[in-house]
Amino acid sequence: MLVIGAGMVGAACAYYCTGAGLSVAVVDRGPVAGGTTSAGEGNILVSDKEPGAELELALLSVRLWAELGERIGAGSVELEPKGGVVVARSAEAAGGLAKLATAQREHGVEVMDVGPAELAELEPNLTTDVCAGAYYPQDMQVQ
Repeated sequence: MLVIGAGMVGAACAYYCTGAGLSVAVVDRGPVAGGTTSAGEGNILVSDKEPGAELELALLSVRLWAELGERIGAGSVELEPKGGVVVARSAEAAGGLAKLATAQREHGVEVMDVGPAELAELEPNLTTDVCAGAYYPQDMQVQ
């Protein structure tokens, strides 16, 4: 089998085809992950998703990346399960964030409500002009 493109998609195709017992060759016109893949942030986020198809896909991605990290070593793909913080600077925004967090929990997202003092511990350089926040331990980044 020939995979054209050595970016994220090509690498994933080659990895799973090899796992299925196929002999695979990967070709690219440039360096591995040197095209579109290199321009991405590598964020795998559930924190910014409302319930629906995008959130379901994000949760699947979190699970698959965690499994891959366990299988080949998180360091091999520079997988960092560092979590994410979302903050609110007004009572109105805090209400919206709490509503979103409740809906996300109902769909399998791990989210913890945090107050200003806890936010300062999680993000020491964060402005003190915050009234509420949410911590998402499932958020991660991959290189």
